[in-house]
Amino acid sequence: MTLPTLPFESTNCALNLLNPHTENHGTHNRDRHDPSQRGSRHQRSLVPAGKVWQSTLDTVSQQDGFQRAYYGREIENPSVVQLLVGEKFSKLGLLQAPPKIHRDPVYGPFAKHLMTIVDGPLTMHHANFTPHPPSAALSHTTSPVTEVLTCVLPSQDESFEKNVNKFLDIIKEKAEGGKAAAQGWIIEDVEHENLGAGKKGKAFVCMMGWESLDAHLKFRETSDFKDNIHLLREGPVGVEVHHTAFVET
Repeated sequence: MTLPTLPFESTNCALNLLNPHTENHGTHNRDRHDPSQRGSRHQRSLVPAGKVWQSTLDTVSQQDGFQRAYYGREIENPSVVQLLVGEKFSKLGLLQAPPKIHRDPVYGPFAKHLMTIVDGPLTMHHANFTPHPPSAALSHTTSPVTEVLTCVLPSQDESFEKNVNKFLDIIKEKAEGGKAAAQGWIIEDVEHENLGAGKKGKAFVCMMGWESLDAHLKFRETSDFKDNIHLLREGPVGVEVHHTAFVET
C-alpha cells in the first residue's frame, strides 16, 4: 500500500499492495484462512476462505513476469491483509497502461472470486524498492516483523528521501533488533485529506524489518530515535505506520 528515480539494474520490480479489509463476522472469523499462520498449503486449503485466498495466490503467481509474493495481516488491525507481488515490468509500459493482469481475460473472474472474502475496498499501488529484491526486509526468515511506513508529501522530494536514508543508517548502526530495510516512491499520485480537496501528492514507502514488534517499540524509547525522528517528520503532510508479519509464498 513503489519509484521513478530509483532504477533497478536490468530488471525492475513492481510491488502491488492489495489491502483487502477481510470479513470479521463473529464466529466466521475462526473459519477463515489466517495468513499469519504458517500452516502447510494443504492445511490452508481446508477452509472455504482459505481456498479463495490460495486461488488468488495461484493466479497471481502464474502471470508472466511474476517473481515473488509476500502476504500477512497487519498486527495492529488483523482484519487487513497486505499482499506484495514482485513483477518484472517495463516502467514505460506500467505508467501508460494498466498492469498486464488487469488486461488478461482471467482478471474479471479472478477479482470477482477474491471479493467474495473481502469486506471493504481494495487499494493497489506500484513501487520500485531499493535494494532490489527487498527480501531481507520482508521475509519472515530474516525479518519476523516488518514496519511499513508511508509518508505523503505534496511532491516528490529528494531531500526527504535523503533524510529517510540517514534515519535508516541510524537504525542499521544503533537499533538492537533492526534487521533490514527497503524503500522507494510510489509511482501513482496519491490522495490525502491534508493535501486539500481534489489535490494529489506523492508517497514514500519504507519497509523496515525487525526481529520483533517489541524491538521496534524499545528503539522508539532511545535517544537515537528521539534525536533523529525529525528526519521523517520534516516534509510529510501525512504519515501512516503499521506492522505486518509477512510470509513468502
